[in-house]
Amino acid sequence: MSDAEDNLAGNVGIKSQSLKAEQVEKLSKLIKLIPDILKELKNPDYDEIFGYRINVDTESQVNIPVRNEILLKFLIANDYDVQVTKEKLVKTLNWRNEFKPLSAAYLETHDKELDTLGAITKFNDNEKANLKVVTWNFYGNLKSPKKLFEKFGDAEGKEEKKQELPGSRFLRWRIGLMERSLALVDYSDPQNHKIAQIHDYNNVSMFRIDPGMKAATKEIIEIFGNNYPELLSTKFFINVPTLMSWVFTFFNKIGVISEETLKKFQVLNNGNLSSYFGESNLPKEYNGGKTTQIKDIFGLENSIKSSMEFPEYGKHLLDKHDLQDNLSVE
Repeated sequence: MSDAEDNLAGNVGIKSQSLKAEQVEKLSKLIKLIPDILKELKNPDYDEIFGYRINVDTESQVNIPVRNEILLKFLIANDYDVQVTKEKLVKTLNWRNEFKPLSAAYLETHDKELDTLGAITKFNDNEKANLKVVTWNFYGNLKSPKKLFEKFGDAEGKEEKKQELPGSRFLRWRIGLMERSLALVDYSDPQNHKIAQIHDYNNVSMFRIDPGMKAATKEIIEIFGNNYPELLSTKFFINVPTLMSWVFTFFNKIGVISEETLKKFQVLNNGNLSSYFGESNLPKEYNGGKTTQIKDIFGLENSIKSSMEFPEYGKHLLDKHDLQDNLSVE
């Protein structure tokens, strides 16, 4: 970042990246549109994204630098088109109000099987940019697809469902995982304002992938694209069967996956991630078979739970609205 660009970005509190004069101008315009964005919401009182308050400077509990970093992510994702970004923010705020992702992340008790499908880790000493916070997905651990992928309103005779929630059990769990991972992100840090995702296909047969998983994957891609922009640094697909690897090349040739998105993909036929996260930071199934003090990924996740500092405004919302307190979604 040059001194001139640094000064420009600093005018709007941006530290995660350099900005040109015209980009700063567009971000400033978007910031001024916050009152109009809130007026267009189905619930004008719901002004939260990722646990932070998206409101004007004079309101309480507005972290202005982080708010501007979040707005910038939406702006970048929409090619700095201010009007389109405004519309996208309205849709995201409406979606968050209806879906209640904070509840999915911090209040709901999910099916125990879901807890075996994913984890969150943080590698503080990783010097590679935006490869500190990682969400892991272990698709080979899926045992009860019909139950986990059904919508809440689809099951019969479930007494524990005192009220219906948007999405399937899997979707609510996966959104919750994403929200919790963002509690480890520093939006102003060039080295840690995005997360990495690892999709482990060990023990997954491409010929026996549940239709519910396919539908859920499509839904998650759409939701993440619309509501979690510019938060992904790299997506790793590991232990991918050779027969399946050609799919990514094929999609690129026919234009299904954009060149920009493909740059974030790393497709590996094995599970060795040492060159990305460090041999000593990983259990042996992910570092080429070397024995380390790390027994498994879930142990790594447990070691960082105490360091997850949820934004104060998010806590305030959960307390204020008592969102689905102690809700069980098993």
